[in-house]
Amino acid sequence: MKRIGILGGTFDPIHFGHLILAEEAKELCNLDEVWFMPAKTPPHKLGKKISEFSVRKSMIELAIQGHGGLYCSDFENTLEGNSYTFNTLEKLQSKYIDEEFYFIMGADSFYEIETWKNPDIILKIVKLIVASRDYSNENLTLKNHFEHLKSKYEIKGIYFLDTMDIDISSTQIRELTGGGESITKYVPESVCRYIEENKIYV
Repeated sequence: MKRIGILGGTFDPIHFGHLILAEEAKELCNLDEVWFMPAKTPPHKLGKKISEFSVRKSMIELAIQGHGGLYCSDFENTLEGNSYTFNTLEKLQSKYIDEEFYFIMGADSFYEIETWKNPDIILKIVKLIVASRDYSNENLTLKNHFEHLKSKYEIKGIYFLDTMDIDISSTQIRELTGGGESITKYVPESVCRYIEENKIYV
């Protein structure tokens, strides 16, 4: 059974922080593959301007070139309605019955998971990989939240991943680009060139 990590998000744009998280999750959790899964219609971004799905997908494909085991999936683009995580994961499990899926998220999302739609389904059908940039300092808080969730839900499994502290946000990159500043420190050269040539955030 292949072990596949799912890294969802808007990826507007993808940046080095996303790539490092995917590589570390793959290595430290012994995943066979990590699928970047850009959201088609993220519910928390309704009413906000986001780049076209095809643009975000193209940037991911450029960013992961040369990274073995990292792939870009357009699975959410095939689904109807808003991109709810529980729905995506249910559909994935139905389509790929011989794969074992792990959902990769940041500690901030882990703390907020009960505000997501149908968190009980998410926790039941996939194992979570929770990335904390300084797990040693957050250990007690994360453990307490895990115990809280365990007391309320059926949980398939949760792994805590101590990751490198990469202080990058897609919002910051869009603002820098809009202001005519360099983003070469934050995104791969191919993505930087794509953004500049297509004037994505200008």
